[in-house]
Amino acid sequence: SHLRLVVSIAREYGDTGMDFLDMIQEGNLGLIQAVDRFDPERGVRLSTYARFWVRQAIGAALEKYSQMIRVPVHLFRAIIRFQRLKANFGAGEFEQIAELTLAPGLTLERVKQVERTLREFVSLDLPVGEGEEDTLEELIPDERIPLPEREALRELFREDLLEMVNRLPARDALVLRLRYGLDGAPPRTLAEIGRQLGITRERVRQLEVRALKRLKEAWGREALEFYRRLIQD
Repeated sequence: SHLRLVVSIAREYGDTGMDFLDMIQEGNLGLIQAVDRFDPERGVRLSTYARFWVRQAIGAALEKYSQMIRVPVHLFRAIIRFQRLKANFGAGEFEQIAELTLAPGLTLERVKQVERTLREFVSLDLPVGEGEEDTLEELIPDERIPLPEREALRELFREDLLEMVNRLPARDALVLRLRYGLDGAPPRTLAEIGRQLGITRERVRQLEVRALKRLKEAWGREALEFYRRLIQD
């Protein structure tokens, strides 16, 4: 699925402080652009072509985010490169490469320092805007009101997750579908599933743990946790 491509690219940017779901949403907009512009007669695969548009969309969103939190764009770009190198190279090796890509006047230690700062909690009382009269909290939409984009993305990822779940052994797949409401029904408790299947609550828990472990091995822990959070949010 090309949606998994968006998740994979978003993970390359690491912990820049921007919410992972927001990065996915921006990347999804880039994917839509790629699909609209794609010409199969050029002999290039859509997944290869889409990578450029997804990275461009996420990168633009990250630059806007850097302005909101008062981090200079050139420094924020260095942090993004640092995170991507760290995700693709071994310990030590990525630092040597990162030093070669830094803009003049920047040091690797400075990049690391700001990166650590971005990981910290950003106060919702942080003043934002030109006049700094508003706060970050006032600009964040009420998460209790589902946004159309969030609902559409949730449904796409639910289908994607369900496809992966259905590749598991039949009983494992059934437990996850019931436990997380992947078939559209309300999520069930361990006890409810146990009664339906005629097994103990503990046995249901064991099946759930085993099934989630298999999914983590196939997708990676971070991607699975993101998908689970999205469909339950």
